[in-house]
Amino acid sequence: MTGISRRGLLGAAALLPVPALAQGTPGGAFPDRPIRLIMPFPAGGSSDTHARAFADAMSRELPQRIVVDNRSGAGGNIGVDAAAKSPADGYTLLATGPNIINTRYLIRDTPFRWERDFDPLGMMFSAPNVLVVHPSVPARTVPEFIAHVRANPGRLNFGSAGAGGSIHLSAEMFMEMTGTQMVHVPYRGDALLRADLTTGAIQVLFGGITTALEPIRAGQWRALGVTGPTRWPALPDLPTVAETLPGYSVTSWMGLFAPKGVPAPVVARLREAFDKVMANPANVAEFEKLGVQVTPSSAAQHLAFMQNEERRWAPILSKIEPA
Repeated sequence: MTGISRRGLLGAAALLPVPALAQGTPGGAFPDRPIRLIMPFPAGGSSDTHARAFADAMSRELPQRIVVDNRSGAGGNIGVDAAAKSPADGYTLLATGPNIINTRYLIRDTPFRWERDFDPLGMMFSAPNVLVVHPSVPARTVPEFIAHVRANPGRLNFGSAGAGGSIHLSAEMFMEMTGTQMVHVPYRGDALLRADLTTGAIQVLFGGITTALEPIRAGQWRALGVTGPTRWPALPDLPTVAETLPGYSVTSWMGLFAPKGVPAPVVARLREAFDKVMANPANVAEFEKLGVQVTPSSAAQHLAFMQNEERRWAPILSKIEPA
């Protein structure tokens, strides 16, 4: 998904007023017990790693322990639905990305609606994906890959960690803009997906750039292009897909959400800690070591970003037959 400028958001993010005492339970200051952060993807993947780094930093600011609860499955729907059904008291939060918007188009009877069931609290991170192929694919550049896919419609399989995520949507936008056809193979997480690309069981992946670096450098995967609007510092010689397809841009992102209706004083306390986490240079350096750009926002900016992303992707998603 299109990333948010770090510089713009750091300058525009507004701190909400924080009362002297935020009430979490009757007679007690919020938070007076551990907070659960639901991560709707498996432990060990890039999303989980980023969420845990944020949880550690947020724990230090509250100060209260934040426990990451992995609730994976159904393209992230299981975890998001669990968060939506949690009490709106600030003790359950959700860290997730594009799937919270997009799975409604891709999975029948999705029980939640982000705009009805959640309050966006702030954007956290963004990073591009990278188009990689198994070495058996003869293409070595994006133009060569487009020509190869066009010559072999429906014969190449691309993997994703679940329907509706940025990995999936990177491929969908690519096919939409090039008029090509590949077969989507969704996985429940990163491990088997990565293994199948390494063995050649699937041939294509628009994978998270942080987890793709090692197999790219080891020669297990061949990198063809970065999905973001600019080249990525860790792969400076790798062109963007947009250098071949002007206007193509997909960036993975992660935001913080609360079930709809958390009391305003509790939201203010969470926002106070959130802003301190994102403004701390040591935290920023630690997050960037994980391969993400820190893209903090106000809650209002996060909401506007979500609305814009839904408008952007609905035309493409509506053409895909839901599971």
